[in-house]
Amino acid sequence: MCRMHPIKIIGTLLLFILLLSMCKNKEKVRRRDILEDEKFIEVLIDMHMADGIMSSTNVRQDKKNIDSVSIYNYVLKKNNISRFQFVKTVEYYTLHPEQYVIFYDSVESHFKRLDETIKSELRFEKEVEKKRDSTNLWILKETWKLPEDGKTNPIAFKIETDKHGIYLLRARIKVFKDDQSVNQRMTIIANYVDGTKDLNTIGTFLKEEKFEEYEVTLATDTTKKLQTISGWILDHSKGTKSKHVHIEKIEIRRLDDIY
Repeated sequence: MCRMHPIKIIGTLLLFILLLSMCKNKEKVRRRDILEDEKFIEVLIDMHMADGIMSSTNVRQDKKNIDSVSIYNYVLKKNNISRFQFVKTVEYYTLHPEQYVIFYDSVESHFKRLDETIKSELRFEKEVEKKRDSTNLWILKETWKLPEDGKTNPIAFKIETDKHGIYLLRARIKVFKDDQSVNQRMTIIANYVDGTKDLNTIGTFLKEEKFEEYEVTLATDTTKKLQTISGWILDHSKGTKSKHVHIEKIEIRRLDDIY
């Protein structure tokens, strides 16, 4: 988050007031003409955020025609207050700087709490991603390009495990229009010690030359002793001569390990 020191914001706001005012107002500012404390703090927070956005390199490059006055005018409109109210409020607290400091303490406290919330959310996201990485059972390379990695390669896999549960096989697949696969499909198999197996499969994939996410799940039979989870990322039927497919982000997970 872009941050700006309160003193710098005060200077920017005073400059804004000068730009808004065509002449110096010598009339005494009355308390009834200024904003309520909570509303003024809300406006200062929005001004602070506007300054942060305007100081961003990307914004400066993409929005060169937007100046500070335009941004501040937007903030005033957003908060449904007039220029007169805002100017008079700042003029009043310029004459009462001790109260101005209290307001900016409130602004700083707001952004400190916001920073802590963002940091906490980022830590949580990292922990979730770390957990997801640790639950991915796929041990082969994650990206495949066919025919470079084999003209008719089904990309077979086998994982030794005795843990029952619901297994998920997922990948992003791009099939090109000149692909010559016959009945291409994604298959996952539970192999038991007694020689029996359970199987689930999906297909056929669309030849749209863009990545699409495909997935298939399989619940193991808890009455049998599980030996391995196996299958193919891109199985096919007889008659397949060549494949033109790109595959990425392959995952095999036992859903019980994620939730």
